[in-house]
Amino acid sequence: MILFDQKNDISIVLNQGAARAVMLAATDLQRDLRRLSGKRSGFPIVHQGEAPAIRIQTVKGGEPESYSVCVNDSSVTITGSDTLGTVFGIYAFSEKCLEILPCHLLVDLFPEEREKMELAEAVISSPKRNVRFRGWFLNDEDLLTDWRISGGKRNIDYRFYQNVMDESVLDMILETALRLEINFVIPSSFVDIDNPDEEKLVKTVCRRGLYISQHHVEPMGVSYFAADNYLKKCGYENETVSFISNRVRMEEIWTYYARKWAKYGEQVIWQLGLRGKADQAVWKADPGISSSMEDRGAIITDAIGTQYEIIRKTLGKENFYSTATLWNEGSELYGKGYLKLPETTVPVFSDFGIDQMFGEDLFHIGYQAKGKYGIYYHAAFWSMGPHLAEGCNPEKMAYNYRNAAKDGKLYYSILNISNVRPLHISAIMNARILCAPDSFDAAHALLKLDRELFGTAGATVNEIRREYYAAFADLGNEPLKEAARAWHFYYRDYPDLPFIRNAATDGQIIYIVKYIFLGKHHVGGPDPDTVTKKALSESARRFCALYSKAEETEKQISADKALYYRQFVKYPIQYMYLLTEWCVACMGLTNKSLSAKERQRQGEIACSALEAILDERKVLESGEWEHWHRGEKKFNIRELLKMTD
Repeated sequence: MILFDQKNDISIVLNQGAARAVMLAATDLQRDLRRLSGKRSGFPIVHQGEAPAIRIQTVKGGEPESYSVCVNDSSVTITGSDTLGTVFGIYAFSEKCLEILPCHLLVDLFPEEREKMELAEAVISSPKRNVRFRGWFLNDEDLLTDWRISGGKRNIDYRFYQNVMDESVLDMILETALRLEINFVIPSSFVDIDNPDEEKLVKTVCRRGLYISQHHVEPMGVSYFAADNYLKKCGYENETVSFISNRVRMEEIWTYYARKWAKYGEQVIWQLGLRGKADQAVWKADPGISSSMEDRGAIITDAIGTQYEIIRKTLGKENFYSTATLWNEGSELYGKGYLKLPETTVPVFSDFGIDQMFGEDLFHIGYQAKGKYGIYYHAAFWSMGPHLAEGCNPEKMAYNYRNAAKDGKLYYSILNISNVRPLHISAIMNARILCAPDSFDAAHALLKLDRELFGTAGATVNEIRREYYAAFADLGNEPLKEAARAWHFYYRDYPDLPFIRNAATDGQIIYIVKYIFLGKHHVGGPDPDTVTKKALSESARRFCALYSKAEETEKQISADKALYYRQFVKYPIQYMYLLTEWCVACMGLTNKSLSAKERQRQGEIACSALEAILDERKVLESGEWEHWHRGEKKFNIRELLKMTD
């Protein structure tokens, strides 16, 4: 079948009354075809049309979110079992038949224009998915909020979150998620739906047909900050945000927000729980709460039961989706039986974040649970994990998902993916894992992806990627055990692992230096002793050698992939080398056994490394990505440079 040639193109035929999400996906397909053909117009979207055409239809029935794509000599027929199934089918056609990378919007990788495109007969069916809900959490999204400053303002007493992500930026992320068959999103940290600028984020997600959920620090869509805003708005100036001392008002606030979120109907996956200001335990914000674990568990159980009942009354039905994320104190309270959940609420077990490994609670509580459960996994973790560069080895991710899925009850997965673009390999791998987490071969999948990206150079690039993950310093398990004890988190000893468990990602390195400079001990970080310094020095050496290898390999990369290679293969290696070198130099800078002259030299090396990062990362700011690092507030390399100087 001929899709287009220099003179002709085909129509995209949609059923009358197609869902808005399907219409948006069809418009994206139209854009793909125009860009691929070099035509500024053409490929009209119509409700009736003669063959040849691309026919898109939704036929209710079958497995949720399933689809089929049939290509014959006169037409392409894309059929979905429901709205999301149809949307996924459209994007599957784009990927499988047009060879368009699902993440192309974020990494500027699009096939070259062609004068003619002809498709062979084919049938593409949706994969069998073992995980019902597959989500992304745009948490710690400092780059996304300030890249395009036009999304509006927040009213929040938290220095990292002043701007609302622009709708066009979120829509770009959502389209990418849908192309990877992700079906729900938490669109930002601390969404206050009572602010019209922030409600736009919720509307944008739902317009795309995705399910939407809430950060675990904002159960019912109510963070501490949102509740405080409500009190001020209503003139309750002398009241506090507290379920214990101000229960009636707290129930009023939850009810108010439940009604706002209820407008989005069955697309909402409600988050239940009780937490304090920012991302800390409720008793840190409300010191009147008992120190007894039994009492604390009873309070949170009561709050969750109250929230559940408010939602039930607001919706007027029992069958709604709800989850409770067992992060930090929730893990321990639930594991020891002090925290109980409504029967239909899905418990969500988190990895540790620092090391991206699950604790004993998953194995001894999740496996024993009668019903289904979910997992919360960190491809990104501020402040002590990956953030501006990949740091979670795909083989580690696959290993953990195999463990999570082995009893067949894994129902829900949320991936903390932060700003997405720097971590898009993790996003792609996670989406692939979710189709068959109990049997996914990460090494094979990553090699396949690199061959698709780089052709004959794919195997060499894949070798560089594997060496990248092996180049991180191993900071050992003892700091993890210490942090787990302090954070009330379940720790688990694993047998020998084929990857580094506690890798010195960019977050870990910055933490170590802040500990040195500030002179404050914070649990979970290794002491800057000779062992740590030696491990980091060796890591810097490995990253430096790997960068030389990557430069040599660049000669094999085709011109159309050269920028992507520099941005997402070479630059992360250089960034980790410079950041690690900075850390080692800072250890020398603060070592009083060295001469003043030598300490001065170490300081100069440290400052030069950060200056080089600021200069070299401009490679990520080309074209429409100008100002990409404008909102870089979480690590704040510029501030680190001032501190070092």
